[in-house]
Amino acid sequence: MESSTQNNDNNRDIIIQKLQYLATEVLKLKNFFRQRRPIVIEFSGSPKAGKTSCINSLELFLKRNGFTVKIVQERASVCPVSDKQSPMFNLWTGSMSLAGMIGTLEDNRQQIDVLILDRGIFDVLCWFEWLVKTCKMELRQQDIAEKFFLMDEIVKSIDIVFVFSANPKVSIEREYAHLLTNKTGSIMNEAVLKEYLDAIEASTRKYKSFFHNICQIDTSKKSQDDVGKEVTETTLNCIRDLLTERVGYITKTEKLTKILFDTKRDSNIFSHEEIGIYLKNLEFDYRGNVESSTKLIQPIPIAVISNQSKDKVLIVKKQDKAVSPDSPEKDRILPYVGGHTRYEDQTEASSKDFLSICMTTLKRELKEEIGISVAVENIEPIYIYISNNKRSQNHLAVCFFITIDDNVVNLRLNSEELVINKGKTNSGNFVDIKCIQTDKLESWGKEIMKYFFDIKIPLNNDDQLMLFF
Repeated sequence: MESSTQNNDNNRDIIIQKLQYLATEVLKLKNFFRQRRPIVIEFSGSPKAGKTSCINSLELFLKRNGFTVKIVQERASVCPVSDKQSPMFNLWTGSMSLAGMIGTLEDNRQQIDVLILDRGIFDVLCWFEWLVKTCKMELRQQDIAEKFFLMDEIVKSIDIVFVFSANPKVSIEREYAHLLTNKTGSIMNEAVLKEYLDAIEASTRKYKSFFHNICQIDTSKKSQDDVGKEVTETTLNCIRDLLTERVGYITKTEKLTKILFDTKRDSNIFSHEEIGIYLKNLEFDYRGNVESSTKLIQPIPIAVISNQSKDKVLIVKKQDKAVSPDSPEKDRILPYVGGHTRYEDQTEASSKDFLSICMTTLKRELKEEIGISVAVENIEPIYIYISNNKRSQNHLAVCFFITIDDNVVNLRLNSEELVINKGKTNSGNFVDIKCIQTDKLESWGKEIMKYFFDIKIPLNNDDQLMLFF
């Protein structure tokens, strides 16, 4: 007996050491690279499957290893809807969880590494499935509610869904282990628990393609340490993947190269009709690998943001700490906002085609850098490609022209990336196009001012440079 206890203690020590080592490595990455958004983790599943204990364990581990954590607590216990088997009960609890998630993700004042949802969107969908199967909810109602909760901007914000389950008998034993009653409740009885487990399985199959990662964990025969290890390890690996940036690229084909390097052209601007057909099969790799290859082109979705009368353009300037000393961005003004496509953009886009991913990238970049949301789906981009040096040959601007009301828009510039109205800079302001300092523009900016605003710009040596993100 003593030997068995000692082995268990040794195994537990090994688990702790491995997890703490992984946490240290991930924390080093976090301190080196800026984490752009929180990892969002939902805990769902059947009652008494160990969900709450695991949430508490994960929160404590992350906090003690240097990560900031916030939990959106389950609100079922304070729901004013008394009938727990009513669709309104599920709608209320799901809406409260959604409000907590959106409130945290949209609040730039909070620096959160990990956001935990104690029941969230997937959980709502599982209960809807159970309600329909048990004739407590109309299929029409489920379809309407499902479309709302599965909106891309909502469901794609969730990185991992841990779905806990346990044998109904085990759940009942856990429920009544410390209670002085054996009377069953409206949910805590074997029949309902069995029905709900079936609903979980059906929901996992039905919604698997909508979520990044659904991780099912049957806790019936697992120890709390084993469950905690699996959850903590998966969470840390997810943070590491987010920090280790993978950017999008297109392999140069003979046909695309021929068009882009056409020496007879007198313009660096290409229409979607000209080259859109060749911009497919967007792939992703670590940024260093992509940047070092001359066989790859990196699409950079950017937005030129003008006022409604189109006589002003939003100007931004990069912070010195956000660019390398030899970057052409340094001390340049940019009449656009944008950046690399990233791997998570592929998983969050409504479809896998090139333009859908670019639009997803652009909306994310606008949100991250200047704090606004815009609709871009009905805008056809133009492309800017400058082939006069090796650096420029690796980047293709996917340029969207957007008009907004500059009198009412509330810009919130990211101070880590952009200069904010400091000194004489106009960064973050809409500037009259006649007052743009064209000698301070880099090559894409000059092409933009010529194409969209018909500004005549004299050529100089700077036109041999290309913006390098």
